[in-house]
Amino acid sequence: MKSIYIFLITLLIATSFNSCDTSKIEEINIGYIGPLSVRATDLGVDPSKAMQLAVEQYNVSRLDNEPKVNLFIEDDKWEKDNAIPAYKNLRDKHNIDVLFISNTDGTVAVQDKIIEDKVILINPLNNDKLLSSLNKNTFNIAKSTEEANGLVAIRLIELGFKKVALFQYPNDFMTRGANEVKRLLEDHNLHLKIITTDKGQVDFTSQLQALKEANYDAYVFFGYKEFGFAMKQARELGIIAPFFGSTVLLDPEFYTNSEGAIVDTEYPFFTISDGNYILANEFLTAFKNRYGKKPTSIWPPMQAYDAMNLVLTQLRNINKDKKKDQSFDDWLRTSLYRVHYFQGICGNIAITNEGASKGIYFSLYKYESKKNPTVKVKR
Repeated sequence: MKSIYIFLITLLIATSFNSCDTSKIEEINIGYIGPLSVRATDLGVDPSKAMQLAVEQYNVSRLDNEPKVNLFIEDDKWEKDNAIPAYKNLRDKHNIDVLFISNTDGTVAVQDKIIEDKVILINPLNNDKLLSSLNKNTFNIAKSTEEANGLVAIRLIELGFKKVALFQYPNDFMTRGANEVKRLLEDHNLHLKIITTDKGQVDFTSQLQALKEANYDAYVFFGYKEFGFAMKQARELGIIAPFFGSTVLLDPEFYTNSEGAIVDTEYPFFTISDGNYILANEFLTAFKNRYGKKPTSIWPPMQAYDAMNLVLTQLRNINKDKKKDQSFDDWLRTSLYRVHYFQGICGNIAITNEGASKGIYFSLYKYESKKNPTVKVKR
């Protein structure tokens, strides 16, 4: 009888251990969709490397009870229409539970899919009012689009311009930036003309000639590398008015296409002096050691690194905190909403009730030269 009792106790303990092992999450797959080719590659190539670096650092340092994390990457060429196919590949091939995607239009495009699949979505580069109004599984761990681009409007008002032309690339991010400039200028007797360009447009001479004849005294370029051609053509037409740009001005092809006309352009940007200087330097050193050189445009990989690390910090606790009957997305969503202080390289980050982050603040910079493109104008 005693031997039977011991056998039953042993069986119960073994069953208990087996149950724990079964419920333990061993691996989590994360996907990233970003521009690795064609356009805005500074918003995809280095951010993907920064996120891979964060994942590698996590996997090396993780404890036995913390899941291994895998990162899989898809190229969307910065086109909304590529978001769904890229997402489908990540789900079908790798069964991802978390999706990082940097394109605003692409973020909107996959909303129904992520809810259906119970996937948590993180946009690590953009954070605007539209994205904050999307579904409960969408988070934006990035700078505020409105606040960053609003710095241009504040500068235009400060310098006393009266007639401003704004060239705008036709996507949601640049549209929201242009609308924020318009909103801020409306009460200051400053005339703003917004020119929405075509995708891939490289000849702006007729539009620029008309603006020159109408005596516009400042030009704003909210777009990508194609607007380098516009800067060059403006100067060739004899337009001497100052230029202002957006947060993506440091794409190397922007300078190449402008043939140097980009010099002296003022634009909102973020460098290590705007964030946690010590941690940011450590990141840039690790990035260079891993990939052979530092990123050309600093803020996209810095934000991507912070966003990934913020998520990884939550994943460390999944086997301690997640209840057996709780879905993965419910658990991670709840965990992210609890983030009120995360010390990142971009600043101290918190997540609001809308799923948006706060704590990353851009400054106004000037493109002084090709070797020194980030000279701070003002905070």
